[in-house]
Amino acid sequence: MSERELTHLEVPCFVDFSEALAGREVVAQGVGPDLDLWLVALDGKRDDRMSFTPGGASFAKSHADAPQSYEVLRYPSPDAEPESILLPPERLNFHFVQPLPDGDLLLAGARCAYVDKDAHARNAVVYSRQGVARRELTLGDGIQDIQATGDGRLWVSYFDEGVLGNRGWGRGDIDSEPIGRSGLVQFDATGRRLSEFDPRAAGTDIIIDCYALNVASDDETWLYFYTDFPLVRLRDGAKPVTWKTPVAGASAMAVGATHVLFGGSYSARSQFELYVLHGRREKTLASAGTFVFVDPEGERWQPTWMRGRGPWLYGGEGTRAFRIDLDTLVASARVWH
Repeated sequence: MSERELTHLEVPCFVDFSEALAGREVVAQGVGPDLDLWLVALDGKRDDRMSFTPGGASFAKSHADAPQSYEVLRYPSPDAEPESILLPPERLNFHFVQPLPDGDLLLAGARCAYVDKDAHARNAVVYSRQGVARRELTLGDGIQDIQATGDGRLWVSYFDEGVLGNRGWGRGDIDSEPIGRSGLVQFDATGRRLSEFDPRAAGTDIIIDCYALNVASDDETWLYFYTDFPLVRLRDGAKPVTWKTPVAGASAMAVGATHVLFGGSYSARSQFELYVLHGRREKTLASAGTFVFVDPEGERWQPTWMRGRGPWLYGGEGTRAFRIDLDTLVASARVWH
């Protein structure tokens, strides 16, 4: 698609966290069920990759060589000062953060080694608001995303290594069967498995890699996954609903009653595609516009991370983050088309 065919939409900065970071690196981002933005800042140099040969491939490390110091920052609104939660030094590398009921916080790492049937490595920690570790959980290897519900349930999606197995998982015996074998698992706040994705009920192929997750409410969850990239809606007590999509490789989505917005794709990482949710019998999507987001200075947003929560899409690059809702997108599409 040519630049002339794109709709340029001004999207202001939601928060600029450069002052709060003071030169530190953000290692995790998350959006809670209350739509607050959560960040995890690391003091010092990140130690989450290992190299086997000079200039060769590197692999993710679940634990740093030495304890690291983390600060969790919560941004409830653009004008509010961030809430700060300091954590005790911890060797576990964190990639995800989510709020839980009673003021608790979940921090988790993406990687988790299989030890034996009675002793799995722990890759998540629940902290109090005072930074006290309450309990450790095993959520499995190869985590793509984690989103919590308001009542404390955890929806965890997995990429291919978490589904097919690595790091000792998936050796062919029942004991090493990957925790994320279904591609999407629901846990309670203690790490007990509650449910998992059923492709037969959804009428889809199995999940090989869950590219995007959106926990829209306590009883509604959306997912989008490789290989055919269907869009699936899960509702408590209802049959899954599946739409065919023309979008391949999107990394996030915002969803509403009538529209879906995909962020990024294989062919256009910094473009955003809006579709109408069509169909009573055969569920299909109808294009409603393709967007480029620009900041008030006219600079194009090129997010390095994105998260969808209900009708809201969050993204960020550097020390800035934006958010936009579907109502704004739909109104813009009607003006321009």
